[in-house]
Amino acid sequence: MTETGKLGAGSAIAAYVALLIGMLAIGAPAQQHGIVAGLWITEALAIALPAVFALWVAGTRFGPFVGLRRLSLKHALGALVVAAANQPIVSFLTWAERELLPAGIVADFDAKQRMLDTVFAAHAWPMAITVVIAAPLGEELFFRGFALPALRRSWGVVAAVLVSGALFSLLHMDPVGFLGLMEIGVLLAALRWWSGSIWAAVLGHAVNNGIAGAAFMLGYEDPDLPPPAWVLVLGAALLAVGIVLLVRVLRAPSPAAPVEESRRPRWPAAIVLGVVWLSAVAVGFSALRR
Repeated sequence: MTETGKLGAGSAIAAYVALLIGMLAIGAPAQQHGIVAGLWITEALAIALPAVFALWVAGTRFGPFVGLRRLSLKHALGALVVAAANQPIVSFLTWAERELLPAGIVADFDAKQRMLDTVFAAHAWPMAITVVIAAPLGEELFFRGFALPALRRSWGVVAAVLVSGALFSLLHMDPVGFLGLMEIGVLLAALRWWSGSIWAAVLGHAVNNGIAGAAFMLGYEDPDLPPPAWVLVLGAALLAVGIVLLVRVLRAPSPAAPVEESRRPRWPAAIVLGVVWLSAVAVGFSALRR
């Protein structure tokens, strides 16, 4: 079967709105009760669930749409290397925003960094496992598994990569880190397109988060210590190279199999997911009111 156009930009934006509501009503109260367990709940119910709901309502064949295809050794190694080499770019972009944005916004960013330092100090390994497993699975399912192909149907691959990257960055609600997080989102979308598999994006995301988590555990994320000059120069150079490579990747066809859809929405399963989400939102808003 060919693409029927059931899922497009409208579906992606509607699911993203549901995601933001879930972040407020489900994620925030859950993380207040316990940061590690709360993050797992957030990834499952606030982030992944809206994507699964949209796919099942549309009657989409889940695996082919989200890119659940075998990852070759070449693409796995490529994802590992690119994600590791991307760290100076993120450092460069974050440093640039930190230099340009108002002092009050930067102070809020620094306070958040110190808070994360405290969290990793108190829950080092549970947090490391969470950011390396839960976050890549939940966020990649939504952004590169669901949103990227849905946006591509309406707007084409270039716009889909950029918009999905921007939406991924907005999720983190971090003005100072916006460009760096968007660049990570664009990179992960490019990995999905290049490999045809969501697993390349999951692997790249896990590597990125693992390096960031290790930096917190080792005390390298002190906001009062700017990155060394050589890291900034390297990041700027790699960014220029990365833009050239991105253009080449997006001009080439993706090896992903054609998206296939069934004709019947999976209403029973979708209704169950909808009830679960609405119940979690109701409980969360009740907790916030208290």
